[in-house]
Amino acid sequence: MIANPIYVLGLPSQGLDQLDEDGQRLIQTADIVYGSRFILEHVPEGPKKYAIIPPLEQMALHLKKHSNQKRIVLATGDPNFFGIADFLYRSLGAERLVVIPQVSSIQRAFAKIKMSWHDAFFGSVHGRPIEPVIAWIVRYPKVVVLTDPDHHAGKIAQILVAAGLPGVSMYVCENLDRDNEHITVGTAQELQNQCLGEYAVVILINNQAGFQPFGYEDDTFHHRPEQPGMITKKPVRAISIAQLGLHQHSILWDIGAGTGSVAIDASRIVGVRGQVFAIEANSRDYQILCENIRSHQASVTPIYGEAPEILDLLPDPDAVFVGGSGGRLPDIIETVSQRLKPGGMIVLNVVRFDHLSVIPQLFPKEYSWSVRMVQTAVLDDKMTIPRFLPDNPVFVVSVKKPVQVPGNSGDHGSSSQAD
Repeated sequence: MIANPIYVLGLPSQGLDQLDEDGQRLIQTADIVYGSRFILEHVPEGPKKYAIIPPLEQMALHLKKHSNQKRIVLATGDPNFFGIADFLYRSLGAERLVVIPQVSSIQRAFAKIKMSWHDAFFGSVHGRPIEPVIAWIVRYPKVVVLTDPDHHAGKIAQILVAAGLPGVSMYVCENLDRDNEHITVGTAQELQNQCLGEYAVVILINNQAGFQPFGYEDDTFHHRPEQPGMITKKPVRAISIAQLGLHQHSILWDIGAGTGSVAIDASRIVGVRGQVFAIEANSRDYQILCENIRSHQASVTPIYGEAPEILDLLPDPDAVFVGGSGGRLPDIIETVSQRLKPGGMIVLNVVRFDHLSVIPQLFPKEYSWSVRMVQTAVLDDKMTIPRFLPDNPVFVVSVKKPVQVPGNSGDHGSSSQAD
């Protein structure tokens, strides 16, 4: 261990008064104490105080500048769990830190509701997007979420109900081990209109969760009654998804999603850290798309709008499936080619042979591509002489963007205290 390390000290839920003697001594002998304004109000006079406020990079610079002084960073519970420690590891180097954790708020919450927590999935919407909660709860029966005032428990309940999950049980644990401790228990349906759990541990229970099987039958999807065949059939869907090269962290765009069958099936492959976006410009089809997402409890984000303009709102994809283009295929391919991550895949389904002739002109010359004709047939054993009834052939076009594209980095978009 290096000389004069930075101590990162977790605090008990009851505050500084409940620290053990070693913890009290660290604070008393510190030259500078870093912490939230609320925590610093309870630090005794003596050391200098530095309030941690965004951007955190300013705090990191301050810690480096005062490397000859004894520095203590105060946090709540376990700093290694969605806490300040991860930022400090990355900014200052793990070898410079000594982390001393306390029992986390999540451990205390499970003790309060008398439930084991070794099999839970842990996530946070504290300063983070709220949408991934749906991906977590459709896959895991027990999910823990840390909240903030913008993404409180009531808002989580609202998105659960909107996603067709009104029966998910919620335990909203606030101010644990304090005089104003409060635990609210109810379903998402019951809590959706309440403003509660602004800083809380929210435990979600979904007994219907689990990894759904890949490959839904076509008749499980709602569609236009007058166009029952307007769906990417299961065999073609399976091959198309296989060509996309999806992984647990993939970001997938399904452009011209229609019923959403490709996006919904693909969401069973993409993990909780990935995202699936289904883009549909037709208002009627968009409603059907949303209905299918709800009925299949799929972790898919429906997007109403016309490509390519609507794509500006989405993160860069690892893979893109083009099911419909509204007659704007060249414009869509141009945008997708710019936004697709290096090494990413584009898959198109084409039903007319003459349309294949334009494929070489659509993509940059350095892209590699292939075409696979897929035709399946189902045995009709009710006929006097059983025979196979063929489906229409579909051409599955698979296009790969090279890892390095000349003149293109693959990037898109971007991203105070006194001494």
